[in-house]
Formats: sequence, structure tokens, C-alpha cells
Amino acid sequence: MDPFSVTTGVVALLGACVKVGAELKKFHDDVGSVNDTLSGMLEDVNALIRVLNAMRATFDGMPKPITGHIGTHWENITCSLKDGKDALTGLREVVNSVNKDVSILSGPRKQVRLKSAEAKISQFRHHLQSFRDTLQLSMQALIL
Repeated sequence: MDPFSVTTGVVALLGACVKVGAELKKFHDDVGSVNDTLSGMLEDVNALIRVLNAMRATFDGMPKPITGHIGTHWENITCSLKDGKDALTGLREVVNSVNKDVSILSGPRKQVRLKSAEAKISQFRHHLQSFRDTLQLSMQALIL
């Protein structure tokens, strides 16, 4: 593993974050009353985007160590990035299923679907918060 591979993973995850953020924003705008879970999730995705942008900027200028402890660290970061992308893909699927447009009473029906999916969304929110914290710690360890 090297910084280029990690940067590639960061860019892929960043793309997934942007897509999920757009879906959450659209859903947020479409539903009349939005609960705290959805608003918090949107903030979490935006915070993850900021962390990923910082990682991309940091890794672009790094040398390419591929062995020893640093090489293992690169591998762990790469695995974490893949896990994060999988979680974001799952979140996007949940948001898409909740955010379906229908011809009659679309807003209230979205709110009902949101209530039924709230537990799943909360799990994804917790996962993304942990993921963001792990990436921040990994970045700090690498820089030190």
C-alpha cells in the first residue's frame, strides 16, 4: 500500500459522500418537518467530506512508504476506506427507499417511511461518526 492507493480510496469515498449528501439534502428539502436524526446525519456526512478532503490534500504530497509499520498502516486505512464506502452505499439505499416520490400525499408518506427507517439511519450515523473519528486518528498518527 502507498499514499496513491489511499488517495484513490479517499477520492472514491469522497464521491460516495457527495452522492449521499445530495440524497440527504434532497430528502431534507422534500419533507416538511425533518427530525434531528436526518439533520444530524447530513452534518455527519458533511464532516466526513471535510476529513476526506483534508486526507486527500495530506496524502497527495507524501512519499511512498510501502513496508513495515507504515505500510501496515496504509493497508488499515485502505480497508477502513472500503468499509466506509460500503456503509455509505447502504445509507444511500436506505435514503433512496425512504425518499420515493408518489403522486398522493408524498410528504406525509415520506415522513412515515422515515420513521420506520429511523433505526437503520441511526446505525449508519453511528457507524459514520466512528469511521470519521478513526480516519482522523489515523491521519494524526501518520503525520506524527
